[in-house]
Amino acid sequence: MIKAFKSVFISLGLVVVMTGVFVGRSEVSAQTSHLFRTYKHEVAQKLSETPETIAEGKKVYEKRCWYCHGIEGKGDGPASKTMFPKPRNFTRNEYKVRSTPFGSVPTDEDLFRIITSGIEGTAMPFWSTISETERWQAIYYIKTFNEQFKKDTAPKVVSVVSVASTPDSIKRGQELFKETKCFECHGEDGRGNGPLTVALQTEWNMPYRARDLSKAWNFKGGNAIEDIYRTISTGFNETPMGSYLEKLSDEDRWHVAHYVKSLSKDMASDVVVKVKLFEGEQLPTEPLDENWSKATPVEVPLAGQILTSPRHWAPSIDAVMISALYNKDEIAFLVEWDDSTNKQEEIFRDAVSLQFPTKIPESLKKPYFAMGDSSGVVNLWSWKAYWGEGFGSIIEAPDAEPGTVVEMNAKGFKSIVTQPPESQNVTGKGIYKNGRWMVVMRRPLKTEDAKGDIQFEIGKLIPIAFAVWDGSNSDVAGQKSVSSWYYVSLEKAVPKTVFVYVLIAIVMGASIEMWFVARLRRFPPKLEEEQ
Repeated sequence: MIKAFKSVFISLGLVVVMTGVFVGRSEVSAQTSHLFRTYKHEVAQKLSETPETIAEGKKVYEKRCWYCHGIEGKGDGPASKTMFPKPRNFTRNEYKVRSTPFGSVPTDEDLFRIITSGIEGTAMPFWSTISETERWQAIYYIKTFNEQFKKDTAPKVVSVVSVASTPDSIKRGQELFKETKCFECHGEDGRGNGPLTVALQTEWNMPYRARDLSKAWNFKGGNAIEDIYRTISTGFNETPMGSYLEKLSDEDRWHVAHYVKSLSKDMASDVVVKVKLFEGEQLPTEPLDENWSKATPVEVPLAGQILTSPRHWAPSIDAVMISALYNKDEIAFLVEWDDSTNKQEEIFRDAVSLQFPTKIPESLKKPYFAMGDSSGVVNLWSWKAYWGEGFGSIIEAPDAEPGTVVEMNAKGFKSIVTQPPESQNVTGKGIYKNGRWMVVMRRPLKTEDAKGDIQFEIGKLIPIAFAVWDGSNSDVAGQKSVSSWYYVSLEKAVPKTVFVYVLIAIVMGASIEMWFVARLRRFPPKLEEEQ
């Protein structure tokens, strides 16, 4: 059971949350990698489907799979209560990632690929850790839960042959994206914030969320162009994502696939957020200020907070993007994350919090990343789309204006204090645009509250952690998306004398070279005399 939980945590992207992070490039992969899946197309040599292999598959299932999928395959195992989306119900035709038409069961090869690869954005881990024989045995047993496998013994397979992308194909795909009304679910910019998706979540309280097409790492079944084409062709059973196999020609489906691929990006993550020195008089105060392009953005993966009650098993926000600039007086952060609805309620509101230790650690020891502890106090900068009563364990600031930032200190979930008005030094502003929140927070590098505030120093590694709440997902108090500790580092300014020295070196080098050339011309070597 412990091994099963470990696999679930890996599939959720819950990385390094129990131990913090060490500094060094060797830790980047451990911290930033969600072990994002590559949908594997290769399939091992198939076993014969016999009563014996099915009987062995039952043993594998009851050892590896039942805890999530249930002993009868109905998706109701003990762990299913904490999962979103729920584990697959094998008695129904809920199979999403298939090479077969909409409504059909998958092929044996489809099942092998999924068991080997897992499904991103779900708790389904990759089971490449068990032998190929065991995987085939488990597949044959799983098929016994659904009678349709006996009827569709040879389901039709959608052929996938890669077609090269061109600018014209992407342009045509964009036109088809609008003509077929894909934007109604996926949004104009593909961020999963289309009007139909918003209505499903806000008006009808249904769980369906259209895929955010800008996040390649969350594509179910893989983000290679062949995978995208397959999904467009076959659709996902028992979801609003239907099949376009009959609606669009093969060529047009490739055009749409190329357009979707052009919208997606990989996660650009790192352990350290490099804070650039800003040469202007005033740091940007607006989220859309063009000066933010001078910063180096870093994406930080998030996972649901599951360490203390109330735990969050179904987070909707899986990453934030952080950019930072500083000048001689201040530091400013731009925090961005995707939110398909911008839904706010009296209790459940969109919010973000930056967390720092109150002092820069002199060693690897840091406060507990989840709101500090009795031996390590943290400094919180909390922004909300709306302030008022009801933010749970975060103490409210009743006089705060909507969208302002409130500074707090914490040494544990149950020990949070709002700083007095004279210590409130952080200013902020947030806007919501095209399915994305963008929040700016600014503060002087140094403050008079040396005990409660982090004091920023150039060249030091300063721990930072993040928490984000989604109002439309009923996030409140401890029910939030969180990160472990990352770092910010204020980059040292390059002295102007360095450029002068470089110029002098170039001039001196060129002068010496010219002197040698002139001397050679004046006194050419007498090779013949030497011979």
